[in-house]
Amino acid sequence: MKTGGESERWEMSRGKRTKREQTQNWGQIEQYSLWPEQIQYEFIRPCVLFHESAATRAQETGLPARTISRQVKHFDEQGMVSLFATPPQIAPPETTPSLSGEIRQLIVDLHRELPTMSLREIAEICAVRFDRKPSHHTVKFVLASGHPPSLTARRYQPWSMIADPVERRLAVIRLHSEGWSVTSIAAYLVTSRQTIYATLQRWIAVRLGAAQKRRQA
Repeated sequence: MKTGGESERWEMSRGKRTKREQTQNWGQIEQYSLWPEQIQYEFIRPCVLFHESAATRAQETGLPARTISRQVKHFDEQGMVSLFATPPQIAPPETTPSLSGEIRQLIVDLHRELPTMSLREIAEICAVRFDRKPSHHTVKFVLASGHPPSLTARRYQPWSMIADPVERRLAVIRLHSEGWSVTSIAAYLVTSRQTIYATLQRWIAVRLGAAQKRRQA
């Protein structure tokens, strides 16, 4: 059974369009509306066109006044685009030329190396590498910008394909020194987190032992 807007769209698709009396009754307006975006506009139309207060419109529609005020504000800033589910992307301050090309490239390359790496971890690695931490919103915007990655191949093969134990350890240590988390290193090298933990712990133990020997010498 079709109701509301679905029924109206079905009727229009068959070429039927019945004349209606104009009304200010919100229940009827909502029923007559064909699309969700149309309903969104009808919510705020008296406020946009006639400057009716959000409080008055809230009483008429049952929608919270704060929600109406927010939608009116978005409509004033973005126009009809604000009625759709996905708002336009607006570049945050860090995406201006003040964000260096090197940082942009690193963001894109990290995503290319490990697509599952979180936006916040990418930002943390930028901070380790360049002493500047962009917001995760900025990282998301840079990734959506279409900037091409510079990497054409993996820097390190999966753990099981690195025959030399020393090279395996070096891969873990280098990634860790760049700011990669244990979880990301394990995912990238296709091994367990326990393996990465154990490798790092052995490396730390060796460094501590070497430091102790130097102090005793």
